[in-house]
Order: sequence, then C-alpha cells, then structure tokens
Amino acid sequence: MAFQVDENGDITLIQGDSGIFLVSGINTDKNYTVYFGVQDRNRRPVGTELFVNSNKSSEVVFHLTGDFTDLFKVEKNESFAIFYYGIKVCDPDTGLEDTLISENGVIGDMNTITVYPKKVEGI
Repeated sequence: MAFQVDENGDITLIQGDSGIFLVSGINTDKNYTVYFGVQDRNRRPVGTELFVNSNKSSEVVFHLTGDFTDLFKVEKNESFAIFYYGIKVCDPDTGLEDTLISENGVIGDMNTITVYPKKVEGI
C-alpha cells in the first residue's frame, strides 16, 4: 500500500492515494470532536480540516480520501514534497481545545506528510 504511517506518526504517501490514519490516547470521559489539519511548507492550510467525534472512545480513525490527498501538490521539479499536520481534541460543551503533540512529547515538533508525485490517475 502506498500510504504508510511510521512509529513517530509521520505519514508517507503518493499524491491522490487514500489511507487510514488512527489517533489514539483520547480521554473517554466525553464525546470530543477531533480535528485533523494539514499545512504546506509556508504554513498555509491545505484543504479543509477533517473532523470526527470520539463517541467516548480512546481512538478515532480519519479516512484520507484520494480527493483529499490529491490536494498535496508535488511540483514537477521536485521528487517529493513535505507537508505538516496537526491533531486537535475539542470539547464543544466547554470550548476546551488541546493540540496533541508528536510521539516524543516536544511542543513545536512537527508531524510530517511526505508526498510523492502521482504515478497513475485511477478512478
């Protein structure tokens, strides 16, 4: 499969391919709304933030569609492009917002999405 997530949470994919991204470690005391947002190297948002409800589960799944990952453009003169993503857990009742940080627990570290150019169009 051309969609991989490593042990640090960094994603590697081919532009236009789909995949599943699991977020775990969510508190189970409430039904939180969990957001997934992507930025380019200039910190400009790419596409619309995705969101799912936790339904008091400790993990949620984001389905990154081919249409969504097709927004991750790789310039013709580049072998690949790097994007950055973030996850935010929100409590709609209280307004609490908590940005999850990378696996090593350092604020400011960025999780990456390495995107290789599309090889075939498909459906």
